[in-house]
Formats: sequence, C-alpha cells, structure tokens
Amino acid sequence: MRRYEVKGPCPELGMVLSRLVAEMSPGESAVVVSKWRYVLEDVKNAAGLLGLEVVSTSEGPDGVEVVVRKPTKHEH
Repeated sequence: MRRYEVKGPCPELGMVLSRLVAEMSPGESAVVVSKWRYVLEDVKNAAGLLGLEVVSTSEGPDGVEVVVRKPTKHEH
C-alpha cells in the first residue's frame, strides 16, 4: 500500500492529495499520515470530490492515518 505523508500545513495537503489521485490505480488503497489533526477531517471531506472512498481512520499520539481507496470503474 502506498504511503503519503503530510509534513506541514496547507498547501501541502492539496499537493499530496493531487499526487495520490494521479498515482493510484482503480482498486488500489493508500494511507495518508500526518501529525496534523486537520488532515484527518480534510481528507474525509475531500475524498468524495476526488473520487476516493475512506476505508478507515485512526488517531493516536503520533498523529493521524487515513486509508483511502480508489474505486474501480464498475463500483458505485
């Protein structure tokens, strides 16, 4: 699974999400990790607009993780 790290505040999240969408293949999952809590909510809010599904989210002392998946063309 690909791993994408957001190390700083905006606009880095937008750049990371753009790269993620461009690099992922349909059916593939990836994890976005960050020490910044806002990343969790922003990824959840943006996923649908980017054609991604949020598979899981977690929050711990080291930060947040959001697993996203790019659906295949046949999925709705």
